[in-house]
Amino acid sequence: MHDPGGAIRVLHVDDDPDLADLTATYLQRQNDRIAVETAIGADEALDRLDDGVDCIVADYEMPGCSGIELLETVRADYPDLPFILYTGKGSEEIASDAISAGVTDYLQKEGGTSQYAVLANRVVNAVEAVRSEQLLARRTRRLERLIDNLPGMVYRCRNEPDWPMETVEGEVEELTGYEADTLERGDVIWGEEILHPADREEMWERVQASIADEGTFEVNYRIRTRDGETRWMWERGRGVYEDGDLIAIEGFITDVTEREHREKRLEETTARLEALFEQSPDMINVHDAEGTIYEPNARLCEKLGYEREALIGMKVWEIDCSIDSESAAEIWARMEPGDSRRFEGEYERADGSTFPVEVHIRRIDGDDEPLYAVISRDISERRQRERDLERVREEYEELIDGMNDTVWVISTDAEFLAVNDAAVERLGYSREELLEMGPHDIDPETDPDEISALIEGMLEDGTQVFETVHETRDGERIPVEISSSPIRYRDETVILSVGRDISARKERERRLERFASIVSHDLRNPLNVAEGRLELAAEECNSEHLGHVGDAHERMNALIDSLLSLAREGELAADPAPVDVADVVESAWATVATGDAELRVAVEGTIAADRSRLSQLFENLFRNAVEHGSTTSQTESDDAVEHGAADDGTQPGDVAPGPGVTVTVGELDGGFFVADDGPGVPENERESVFETGYSTGEGIGFGLPIVEQVAEAHGWSVRLVESEGGGARFEFTGVDGR
Repeated sequence: MHDPGGAIRVLHVDDDPDLADLTATYLQRQNDRIAVETAIGADEALDRLDDGVDCIVADYEMPGCSGIELLETVRADYPDLPFILYTGKGSEEIASDAISAGVTDYLQKEGGTSQYAVLANRVVNAVEAVRSEQLLARRTRRLERLIDNLPGMVYRCRNEPDWPMETVEGEVEELTGYEADTLERGDVIWGEEILHPADREEMWERVQASIADEGTFEVNYRIRTRDGETRWMWERGRGVYEDGDLIAIEGFITDVTEREHREKRLEETTARLEALFEQSPDMINVHDAEGTIYEPNARLCEKLGYEREALIGMKVWEIDCSIDSESAAEIWARMEPGDSRRFEGEYERADGSTFPVEVHIRRIDGDDEPLYAVISRDISERRQRERDLERVREEYEELIDGMNDTVWVISTDAEFLAVNDAAVERLGYSREELLEMGPHDIDPETDPDEISALIEGMLEDGTQVFETVHETRDGERIPVEISSSPIRYRDETVILSVGRDISARKERERRLERFASIVSHDLRNPLNVAEGRLELAAEECNSEHLGHVGDAHERMNALIDSLLSLAREGELAADPAPVDVADVVESAWATVATGDAELRVAVEGTIAADRSRLSQLFENLFRNAVEHGSTTSQTESDDAVEHGAADDGTQPGDVAPGPGVTVTVGELDGGFFVADDGPGVPENERESVFETGYSTGEGIGFGLPIVEQVAEAHGWSVRLVESEGGGARFEFTGVDGR
């Protein structure tokens, strides 16, 4: 891999030979620099890496070894080889895993052939970037050898305000960005293009004065490099004389930018520390190993009521009446440089009154003696607040005990004030332990700053509802939905937080994500092959049938997108609008393999619904009724909607429905129904049919759960009862417009 513009060898890894062959065809047609070889599966790909490959393009989901696992194996031996994950299974989790494993690029498969132009462009960009980096690395190594030999530049120039250079050698280009000969020829003038404008006049005056006095000079100044960067230079030079006349200047220049920045940062840090010391809201003093205070800050003087001069020279136990000289000396003797201690004490003011403090002491040795920095904070209000909180905790617990969901009362400082019995039982901590904790201690996914922001948002906007995870004492992670609201109790604002276990819902979402994976990988790949082959066929012949095939592909893509949206996003009613129910019913019936089944439409008017989702609902119910009303054996109809997802790739002709079933769509008060006169559903199973994965056969069980979710997304209620003919009757109520 040398020439950035040379030929590119691509190894395409996929478990689908047809898709791999099609991808190779289109990539080579997009760019004649690309030569594609295919490998079916990860094992074959690994065997061919030593043959010389410029880029790997791999699917994600393959038997035996996923695309991420292949990437990790490749990275072990070929850390810089471009690797593009080209997959039909796209999710934020997969993208994150790919990035962590060192993927070069990530591209999700789409419908149509335009995706191959994008893929070819990604391949070329990735390979050219690596080749350019390799060229740059070789040049950098040569440059580093030169830099090791000379850490700056030497020069000879005329003693004129523009400092025109006669000779320059060394790291000229590294320092200035200009080549040495451009300075020597006069194409670039040091005093005009390089020396910083703000330093030119001062530089001239200082150099002339130094040469006149001592014949030599030493200066620091700024330059502007060719690319506009400002750098600091240190220069030492001397005058060159002939017959007593100054004819030139010779010297050495080196880059001291980092040193200047370091000194500036040190000055700024020192100034900030001094300001913090004096302006700190905490009380600060520095004392020696004898306990003698010699550096108090303004806050300590103010709180104790002493003048600064009076505090200097006092002993620490003269202001902290909770310790004596012996116990203090024992603490200090056990502290090594850098060690710190924390304890609570009692400070005494100049007038004899006292107040509680929290004390932090750290050993910070000086040049020739141990020193101790003490930072103290008045905790009078905290002590009073603790007493008040202890008093009201019992009152809070009386309010929230007995509720089934976990309930907490949280202070606006994000501390637990009270917890109910359900929280104690589910999290595994004692009540006393929980009251020493806060929300961030049981929520590993939300840091304290986020919790503080949530509380602030509640105080401003009211109730907040969000999902998170609670971790039990045993390390179990429980997904929960939190509803938190600010309430006013005994003249105090607190947060009442109720947590509901949503483990079952999360498991249902996981199964939906698995379904999305099946749709994305097992349906999208063959559909991409079909679309590609159709386009190639259209180039070779002209047939009226090809257009119908293309329409079918478009419909299949739309159905797949619809299912993916359902499984991954839940956006089931994105755009409700007035729709004619009878029209949608007739259209949906036409898309289902109905055989000898009969449709009766007894509904009129319009309702507010998303037409695409409503059509999906009817298609699922029609296919379910027709296939379960069939006299055909189960083995002939494994993919009935009740046993699998609608729009899952089933084509007309895949099912052989039996005769006689009649499907009726009629009106209800506040809605509509879909009924059939088939065998029906046993009463003890009618609730189960809406559960994701429920099946009486070998299907994957997504059809009727989709019906329920479409209804819920519209705000409708659905229930399954027995029809007049003894079959199934699905009733939808709460429908706007009916």
